Amino acid sequence: MNRKPQDGSAGQQAMNASRRAEGKAIAEDAVGVPRQEDPDMRARFERYLSTAAVPQKMLDDYFASMKEVTGLLRDNKVFEAWKKLYDLSEYQIIDAGVSRELANRVESIWMTGRATDSIDRTNDQLRKDVKTANANADMISERVADKEVDYQRRINQGNRGQKSSPANNAPNGGVPMAQDNNVPQQASVAGLEGKLQLTEEYLRSLELKAKIKLNELKQEKLLEQAKKDFSEYVSTLFNSGRLNHVVLAADFYRKLFQEGEYPVEMAQQVNAALEINRDVASAVEVVQYKVAKKQLSGANDSLQQAFTTSELNPAVLGLNRDLKEQIADFNFKLDQMRNLIEARDFGNLEALLSEIKATAVDFDTTKPTAIVNAVKLESQMRLGKAKLFAQQGNLEKAMEEFQGAAQAWPGNPDLKDKALTFFNTQDVQSQALTEFDRLVEEQNYRAIFDKQLAFAPAIRGDSKREESLKTALEAIKNAEMASEKANVLMLNGDYFGAWEVIELASNKLPDDKKLNKLRADLSGRSAEFVAAINKARDAENRKEYGFSLTWYVNAQRQYPASSIANEAIERLTKQLLGGKQMASASGDVPHS
Repeated sequence: MNRKPQDGSAGQQAMNASRRAEGKAIAEDAVGVPRQEDPDMRARFERYLSTAAVPQKMLDDYFASMKEVTGLLRDNKVFEAWKKLYDLSEYQIIDAGVSRELANRVESIWMTGRATDSIDRTNDQLRKDVKTANANADMISERVADKEVDYQRRINQGNRGQKSSPANNAPNGGVPMAQDNNVPQQASVAGLEGKLQLTEEYLRSLELKAKIKLNELKQEKLLEQAKKDFSEYVSTLFNSGRLNHVVLAADFYRKLFQEGEYPVEMAQQVNAALEINRDVASAVEVVQYKVAKKQLSGANDSLQQAFTTSELNPAVLGLNRDLKEQIADFNFKLDQMRNLIEARDFGNLEALLSEIKATAVDFDTTKPTAIVNAVKLESQMRLGKAKLFAQQGNLEKAMEEFQGAAQAWPGNPDLKDKALTFFNTQDVQSQALTEFDRLVEEQNYRAIFDKQLAFAPAIRGDSKREESLKTALEAIKNAEMASEKANVLMLNGDYFGAWEVIELASNKLPDDKKLNKLRADLSGRSAEFVAAINKARDAENRKEYGFSLTWYVNAQRQYPASSIANEAIERLTKQLLGGKQMASASGDVPHS
C-alpha cells in the first residue's frame, strides 16, 4: 500500500497533474492579482492595451453630435434627430454602425405608424358604410310602415263597402259575390320584401361594426408589438455596453410613442447607464493618477474594472497609449511570475520580483517572497533528512527525501553536491561501482539519477566517477527542468513550444525514456510543425539547403518563436550567401 507509482503509470500521471494544479493554485495565490476568468474578455483587454487611443478631437466631435441629437429630440424635431443618426454612424471607430441601426429601428416604427394610418382610413370608410346602411335601414323601415298603414286602410275601406251594399242588390240576382283577395295579398308580399331588406341592411351594419372593432384590435396589437420590440432593442444596447445609445434610444422611444415617462425597466437601464458612465470616467481618472505615481497594480485593477464595465466609454477609448503600455508590461511580468512559480524556477523569480517592485511600488511581494523562502527551506530540510537516512543506512527513505528535495526546488545548487557527500557506507560499494560503470557506458543517466544515493558513497574519492555522476545528475536536472517548463507551456496551450523544449533536451539526452515518451505525446499534438522541422532537417542532411530553408520558414510561420527554426534559418542563410559569394569570386556564377 505504500509503494510509489511508477514513471509513466496512471498513478504517476495523476500525481503529476495534481502537482501541476497545486503549483498553479500556489502561483495565483502568490501573485495576488486575480486573472480575468473569461478568456474572450481577457483577450479583448490585452488587445485594447496594445491599440492606439481614439483621437480626442474625434471623441469630442462624436459626443457633441450625440448631444445635438438629444437637443433636437427635446425640441420635438424627431425627423431632424433621426437624420443626424446617420452622421453619427460615420464615426466607425467609436460608433461601429450602431447609430445607423438605431435609425433603422426608428424608421420601422414609422412604418408601423403608416400601417396604423392605413387602418384608420379603412375604419373611416367602414364607419361611412355603417352610416349608409343605417340610413338605408331607416328609409326601408319608413317605407314598410307606410305600406302597412296603406294596407290596413284598404282593408278597412273594403269592409265598409260590403256593409253598405246588401247581397240582394248585387247584380248577380242576390247571390253574394266572392271577395277580391288580390289587393291584400299583394300588399302583404310587398311588406315582407321590405322587412327582408331592412334585416339585410341591419346585418350589414353589424358586420361593418365588427370589422371596425377587429381593425382597432389589430392597430392596438401593432402598437404594442412595436413598443415591445423597441424596448428589447434598448435592452440589447444596455447588455452590449452601448450605454450612451441606451439613453439616446430611450429618448426616441418617448417621442415616437408620445409617452411622458419611460417604461419601468427602460428607466432602470437609463439610470444604470448614466451611473456606469460616471463611475467609469472616475475610474479612468484614478488609472491616470496611479500610473503617474507608479502604482501599476492598483492602476491595472481599476482599468480592468472600467474596461469590463464599459469598454466603449469615451474615457476608456481615449486613454493614452503610453499608459496602457505600462499596464500591459506589468501584466506580462505577472504572467512571467506565475510561470516561474509553477516551474519552481526561484532563482529567476527573485530577480523578477525586484524588477516588478521597482516599476510597481504598490505591488505586494510578501507572498511570493515567502513562498520562495518556504520552498527553499523545504528543499534544504529534505536534503538534510536524506543525509541523515543515508548515514543510518536507510537508502530507500534517503532516496525518497532526496527526490522530494529535487521536486520542491529543481534548481537547488546543493542537489548535486549533496548527492556526492551523503553516503559513506561501503556495504554495497563493489556492486554499486559495477552497476554505475555499466550505466555510464550505456549513458543511462535516468537510472543513475534514480540510484544516485546508492552510487554516491561507492564512488566517493574517485574523481573520474564523481565527474560522471555530476554529468548524469546535471543532465537529468536539465531534463526535469525541461519537463516542468514543457508542462507549463502545455497548460498555456503552447504545444509547439513544449515540443521544442523537449526536442532540444532530447538531443542532449537521446535515450531518456521519460523525455522520449513526452516528446512522442507532443509530436502528435504538434504534427504539422514537427513534420516541417523534420523535413527541413532531412533536406539539410542531404545538403539541399534551399529546400531545407523553405521548410524551416514554413515551421517559423507556424511558430514564430521557434528557436530551432530561427537558428536554422540564420545558419542556412549564411551558408547559401557564403556559397554564392565564393562562386562569384571564382567566376563560376553565370552572368545574365
